[in-house]
Amino acid sequence: MPTIDNEILIERAPEKTWTILGNLTGVARWVPGVASARLEGMRRICTLDEGGEIHEEITDLSDEDRRYSYRQTVHPLGLKRSEGTLAVEADGDGRSRVRWNAEVEFADADREAEFLPMLEQGYASALHRLKETAEGS
Repeated sequence: MPTIDNEILIERAPEKTWTILGNLTGVARWVPGVASARLEGMRRICTLDEGGEIHEEITDLSDEDRRYSYRQTVHPLGLKRSEGTLAVEADGDGRSRVRWNAEVEFADADREAEFLPMLEQGYASALHRLKETAEGS
């Protein structure tokens, strides 16, 4: 099962970075392609720019640890399984290190070679936009 591991250093205190990352309905600020998000209990529904949706069950959320985990139950790429964790850690002198680790499994294994690089790029782009958002605020 493919894994996607990303991290980025942000020149912002972990607490400040977490205020952006930990705002579960604020992902449109930093995830390219997401137009809006809403919560229904612990299910986040992200509406994409083109109208599709991603549904995520938030399986673990800790403000104290500045971390949350999710499991995607609906995804436009037809993933059989997709889950991950995002975390903000202190990285000295008021900086943050954000880690995003995910595992994905495609329903159609033949699509993996086509879509995995796109997912990897999407996760990396989201972290770069998070950095821009955090450092600009």
